[in-house]
Amino acid sequence: MKAISNFRAAPIAACNALQKLSSQVVHDPAVGIRIATVLEDATRSYYATEIAPGKSVTPHYHRQGDELYIIFSGKGVIRTWQPDSAADVAKVQVEHGDVFNIPPGTVHQLVNTGTQPLVLLFACPPQHLSEDRVVPSPSSSEEVS
Repeated sequence: MKAISNFRAAPIAACNALQKLSSQVVHDPAVGIRIATVLEDATRSYYATEIAPGKSVTPHYHRQGDELYIIFSGKGVIRTWQPDSAADVAKVQVEHGDVFNIPPGTVHQLVNTGTQPLVLLFACPPQHLSEDRVVPSPSSSEEVS
């Protein structure tokens, strides 16, 4: 085995997502949630959020890049559908410890169905919260139960 003598480890950034959530929250009116930036780099951003019982994220989708979710606590439902077929909704129950991925072009709406806050971390390309968020027209994004 050949040793590589000039190898240098990349710097690693670490922080506590729940601490950021309790101290650095900002309101995101486009989808109706409060979020805290946990980590950011040129290709991926990580955010913590808390959805109150009975509340949900406004349905939306992104044209570029996946969105990864990690549920820290609480329970809810993730609803997904294609922008041109709002009647064809998939629903998956989620709870503490669940991890799931939303592909680009998929409308998604996370709903807190529990009695406690739904606390999660989501990771996505940096432009998801600024220039790559599409909120479908009300006729195609009516809340589907």
